[in-house]
Amino acid sequence: MHRAHRLILSDLPARRPLVVEDGPGVLDGGALNLAPGTTQGLGTYLNGFPAAYWARWTGATRARLTLDASGAGTVRLLRSDAEGRVTEVASGSLDEPLEADLSPDGGWLWCEVSAAAADGPGGSGGVVVAGGEWSVDVPPRRDGEVLLSITTMDKPEYCVATLATLAGSSELAAADVRVQVVDQGTRKVAEHPGFADVAAALGDRLRIVDQPNLGGSGGFSRGMLETLDAGADAVLICDDDVEVEPEALLRAVRFHRSATTPVIVGGHMLDLARPTVLNSFSEVIHRRTFNWGPPVLDRQWHDLAGGLRATPWLHARAESDFNGWWMCLIPAAALREVGLSMPLFLKWDDAEFSLRGGEAGFPTVSLPGACLWHMAWTEKDDSVEWQAYLHVRNRVITALVHARGAGLLPAALLATDLKLLLAMRYYPVDLHVRALREVLAGPGRLHPELGTVVGQVRAVGAEHPETVRHRPGDAAFDAVAGTTAAARPGARPSGALGLAAFVARGLLRTLRPVPAAARREPAAALARTDAGWWQVPAYDSVLVLDADATSGVWLRRDRRRFWRLAGAAVVGHAHLAWRWRSLARTWRAAAPDLVSTETWRADFAPGHAD
Repeated sequence: MHRAHRLILSDLPARRPLVVEDGPGVLDGGALNLAPGTTQGLGTYLNGFPAAYWARWTGATRARLTLDASGAGTVRLLRSDAEGRVTEVASGSLDEPLEADLSPDGGWLWCEVSAAAADGPGGSGGVVVAGGEWSVDVPPRRDGEVLLSITTMDKPEYCVATLATLAGSSELAAADVRVQVVDQGTRKVAEHPGFADVAAALGDRLRIVDQPNLGGSGGFSRGMLETLDAGADAVLICDDDVEVEPEALLRAVRFHRSATTPVIVGGHMLDLARPTVLNSFSEVIHRRTFNWGPPVLDRQWHDLAGGLRATPWLHARAESDFNGWWMCLIPAAALREVGLSMPLFLKWDDAEFSLRGGEAGFPTVSLPGACLWHMAWTEKDDSVEWQAYLHVRNRVITALVHARGAGLLPAALLATDLKLLLAMRYYPVDLHVRALREVLAGPGRLHPELGTVVGQVRAVGAEHPETVRHRPGDAAFDAVAGTTAAARPGARPSGALGLAAFVARGLLRTLRPVPAAARREPAAALARTDAGWWQVPAYDSVLVLDADATSGVWLRRDRRRFWRLAGAAVVGHAHLAWRWRSLARTWRAAAPDLVSTETWRADFAPGHAD
């Protein structure tokens, strides 16, 4: 039998529900302590074994649980099926390994540990579980070095903390995992306090690469290229504003090495501020609108605190089209076959790569229990800031390269623009129009402008008053300070008739002159949660507060801007739909060069992107 997962017995209180079920066990110093006569379940996200994934992708047919435990007690081995129904499959003493068959259809394995009563056979001073592991009946099929490549931009404190965690794991070193930081910022990781200590601890296993800011795609492509140049077997790419658990990283490495054929192994993202909350169990591209998300939309940001028993849908093996690049292991074989990242700077580079990999025979597996904790983006909406340009441009490029046809994408994008315009969000619509123009012009600007695109996009914000952030002391903020309004009554429009009526009312409103008072100051302040696209249009002028309510943006109706941008959006999306087939041929023909190692190597040449 060969190791797959080790138990994680972290005693961080906020992560306890990921480690043990609700029960009397005490986590202390990396061990689980049970008082006499008590039982503790480990049917949790971190310590359950995702049996169906190992059966499907590695061909494993048996799994074994071995505990490192002391004291008098017993252990039960439990198994679920794809619907979440639970049965006991084995039981025995603490020093007795327990085995179970695996099925690729669904289900997890986990255990319950019981300490004998103090007056029971053999007496009991309780039980201490110091560790344990799940092993499977398939050996590793590949070996070689794995390059753990972190891309960072001005977050040296996070990087140094992550490096310290990695340096403290002897098992990472034994597993032939090397570490690289691609530093694209001005606040350098190597200059941060504490770096010298972690660098000394990692020794020649650490490399720092400095380069201009080429976005996530530039940083991750650098890690991919260094992997190929070093002859490594895989790259494990990670974001910078994260917290890692070495064992959770190693699970991805072991899975990659055991897979019957090379697969892209994605790690799950848990919320750093709410450590039991999972971003998505799997992610797919919804093909009609060509948008990303979980297969079932209401399963995003799911709280795992109730354990595996509380959520039946967690037990069905999920299929993924892609995995976010907060953590993702990519085999070198895939890089040699399909190339590096598309030069998209940010957004959609991860989805595009996995779609390309899947078409070439390298599917993506989002592996439960392989994970990290990442800063969530729920407190802001980057779809109305400068990244709106990249959201639309890169989504359309990815669809042109991989979709069978335009589908409902142009219509969906136009509907989004109309919602934004009615909500007085003119800046993102301006960016969307410019993004479409770049797509229509062809792929020639992607690589040459990789290092300047953000500056160009941010500069557009100077043309839009809504990008100015107002704080206490500003007239617009003080005019409505302390008077946050509730959202005006009105349900979110739904259905074709409801949406049509909402749009008609909104268009009629834009024909009326803007009151002079609305141009002088906001009429009200709205909390971010009360500023939906269907709520803001009730005002001619409103201050929308940020999540912490200490600042906000002033949205005000502008008839000329509305109609100018509405016309440009209609024209842009009509051109996109009309020219879809020829554009798709152009972008698909250019794709191999856009992702080639030779093209990226030129970007990384000294002075090229300065």
